Amino acid sequence: MNPATPVAPRPGRRVLRSLGSLSPAAASALTLALVIGGAGIADAATGGNFILGKANYESSKASLSNAKGTPLALSAPPGTAPLAVNRSAMVRNLNANYVGGLPATALKATGGDGIGRIAIALGGTQKEVVSTGALPAGVYYVTATAWLEVAAGDGYGLCYLARGSAPFVQLATGGGNWPSAATPGGHLQAAETLAVRVKAGDRLGEWCYAGGSSGSSALNAGITAIRILASSGAPPA
Repeated sequence: MNPATPVAPRPGRRVLRSLGSLSPAAASALTLALVIGGAGIADAATGGNFILGKANYESSKASLSNAKGTPLALSAPPGTAPLAVNRSAMVRNLNANYVGGLPATALKATGGDGIGRIAIALGGTQKEVVSTGALPAGVYYVTATAWLEVAAGDGYGLCYLARGSAPFVQLATGGGNWPSAATPGGHLQAAETLAVRVKAGDRLGEWCYAGGSSGSSALNAGITAIRILASSGAPPA
């Protein structure tokens, strides 16, 4: 470079020299104005800064990563969603704890059933003829049936639904009196249907009994319980 050729001062140096010639108060005011003015005219678009409290736009996808942990955390006041979207399109790989306020364990299809094909002798005391086995907590739609062979002299055969934890609390009943005194023995079909609330680990079963101990029996009993997510009525607690 020719020593005689003058060197043009850089723009940054000119700014610093200008600030140096100002009083400290004026220099601070000018610096603050430049910062605020720059933020005010900056457009938060592709390649720009993300401005909190402002509408931000971009024309290409942005990504956020954190090699040491969760890259993004959102918080909001009670009753306010921490995130909002404007489309119903499926978000791939999105894993959520709740759907409609229900956890995944409540959404999982579950239930229980049982079948009893061996004849069970009945007397005047209740006997469990079929059971679902232990169930997860929830409200269940349950139906049970049993084919009752009522012996002459017993007069009737009855069955009912109950929880395993309370076997003598009848939730729904089926069966009835033998309709004809001329033929005091024969067959009755017992059937019960109910929506019932069950605690975790409890079971549902069908209990049957006859009006005497003359040899009545229950056979071909079956029960099915399917957990439901909602009920229009209030099932037994």
